[in-house]
Amino acid sequence: MQDKYFLDNINKLFSEKKFIKVILEIKKNNYILENYPDLFNISGVSKLLKSNNDKNDIISALDDFENYFLKSKTNNKKIEAICNFITTCVTNSQKYIEIILYFKKAKKLFEMCVEEIGYNEQLYVSGIGLYKYLLDINKAINLLKELSKNKSKSKIVFGALGYLNNYDYNWSQKNYFEYSKKFANFFPKYQTKRIGTIKYKENKKIKIGFVSKDFRASHSITYFLKETLLHFDKNKFETFGINLIDDSYIKDSSLELKNNFDKWLNLSTANNQEVINIIQDNKIEILVDLMGLFHADRIEIFNSRVSPLQVSWLGYPNTVGFSNIDYLISDRNLIKNDEEKYYTEKILKLSDIWNCHSSFKFNREFIDTPAKLNKYITFGSFNNFLKISNEVVEVWSRILKEAKNSKLILKSSLNVSDNIILEKFEKFGVQNSIKIYNSSDFLNTKDHINLYKKIDIALDTFPYNGVTTTFESLWSSVPVIGMEGYNMNSRCGESILKNAKIDFLISHNKEDYVEKALYYSKNITKLEELRINIYKNILNTPLFNSKKFSIDFQDKLLSVYNKII
Repeated sequence: MQDKYFLDNINKLFSEKKFIKVILEIKKNNYILENYPDLFNISGVSKLLKSNNDKNDIISALDDFENYFLKSKTNNKKIEAICNFITTCVTNSQKYIEIILYFKKAKKLFEMCVEEIGYNEQLYVSGIGLYKYLLDINKAINLLKELSKNKSKSKIVFGALGYLNNYDYNWSQKNYFEYSKKFANFFPKYQTKRIGTIKYKENKKIKIGFVSKDFRASHSITYFLKETLLHFDKNKFETFGINLIDDSYIKDSSLELKNNFDKWLNLSTANNQEVINIIQDNKIEILVDLMGLFHADRIEIFNSRVSPLQVSWLGYPNTVGFSNIDYLISDRNLIKNDEEKYYTEKILKLSDIWNCHSSFKFNREFIDTPAKLNKYITFGSFNNFLKISNEVVEVWSRILKEAKNSKLILKSSLNVSDNIILEKFEKFGVQNSIKIYNSSDFLNTKDHINLYKKIDIALDTFPYNGVTTTFESLWSSVPVIGMEGYNMNSRCGESILKNAKIDFLISHNKEDYVEKALYYSKNITKLEELRINIYKNILNTPLFNSKKFSIDFQDKLLSVYNKII
């Protein structure tokens, strides 16, 4: 009877959101936990939900979820415990770097659970997020395939299986396209007004809306969009920023971006139907997706006919597979004419390059190649660690072995354990040549850019190329060794280097990649000449000519818009 009273009281306090009292009561009566493991879960969740929780609360919650898993007797509770453990790791690892140490424990518990229980959709979906942070793309893809084979109806699953294959060589663009034909089936259609009933002719200017869930501070798309907007013809266009994240994230580069829109619609709390209604009520004629499959919960807005012209650009370098997205903005380097059939959207090719960086406001200065002082070559890559494929690890390891005393600096926007990435290089025996910086160590964009001063030669990833990092590197006068690709996402580096007029840095294969890196590592004079050339000329190339780019962007949109009105 006493136990029942205690449990009823805990449930009452929890329902009343008195989370601190819940935690204190369970701690004070911890003898009861052995008989009622559900209390571990209630305690853990309370620590996550209480106001002003800190790192110690998060770690303590993880301990609670582990105990909940180990002491629970039923499958449903074990699954709940593992999912809570993984979700807590994923959602807090970028805030508290100490949390990334718990991913290996999450893996151990997850694999114990799978071995004991077998297939479960909720469990497998949680495992995908886990393996992403463990940088094990193959295991994540295998889970996704199992979910697909078991006829999962989850749009998140089918979107993830699409975009994760961009990181891997196993799919050709034809494979990807065949799979993309199924995408629309897993995303709902929404109620829309018929385009013919909306009085667009009442608009004094063409209204163009840019939709994103990534308008947060220092996100890469903010640097590619803000200057493009600044040069829009205000006599022809009225621009709308359709923001799908809380405005508290809008600062620094994203605040500049916000100010460059004519109108800003904060729709972060609106559901997709409400977003569509607001877009149509505002009579927006051109709707631009900046998200792609990375945000499956919001991309479905484009699965319906919301605006007369719907376009995909910048956020996702491949087809989304929706028939209601009319065009994918690209350039002649990214998609060859005979490959356009492998993209659902029609391909709209800009004259030079598919995007343009806004540059930085702080002063740019030429830095001598660090090797002159260090007496050894420092390579570098600041790409998301997910892009460091097995092929990349192999090639970079060869370079480090053959370039005497060379070093490799790595930094990723995705905080993961240093050991996870170092283990990939350990089998080649070069892990001691690698220095890893955590993104949380850098307070602002200038500090991040200053890190390029330590690098002699940047190395691009493949098959999923860097984009922002290559622009940043060249802005900093650091040359980038690239690799030829086979589709849009694997040719981004090619397009950047060709437009920078340094296409001799594009490799045809792994051997060529190694040779180019070694050539410049052994010829410091040539390397210095190349860096000087980049410093003098790069800002005059299409990479940073935002005015010219913006005019081309507008002209291309007008050319297709005029065909439908």
